[in-house]
Amino acid sequence: MRDTNEKRGPATTPDPAYATEPSVAAAGTDRRPGEWPSVTALREKWRREHARRTWAFGAIREHLAQQPTPSSIRNVARLWCRDITAAADVLAQALQDQEHHQ
Repeated sequence: MRDTNEKRGPATTPDPAYATEPSVAAAGTDRRPGEWPSVTALREKWRREHARRTWAFGAIREHLAQQPTPSSIRNVARLWCRDITAAADVLAQALQDQEHHQ
């Protein structure tokens, strides 16, 4: 069982046992429906996701570093959290609406 008290940070090495999305065959692949993607394809996907996440987090961190006071850093961080949560809520609702209309 996983230790729930461990401090978590950004993932550096993806674990196939904790894949976040079901496999979906992309156009142009030689996989049959229902077949898992190759480890190479998964690693490439994880590499792209990690790069995107690292880039986005770096941009947020840079914006926070530009703030003049500790209180403004915390305030801007709260605004980022608010905006990210609002975007997630909109996307989740749109996906839920799409699933109900199918």
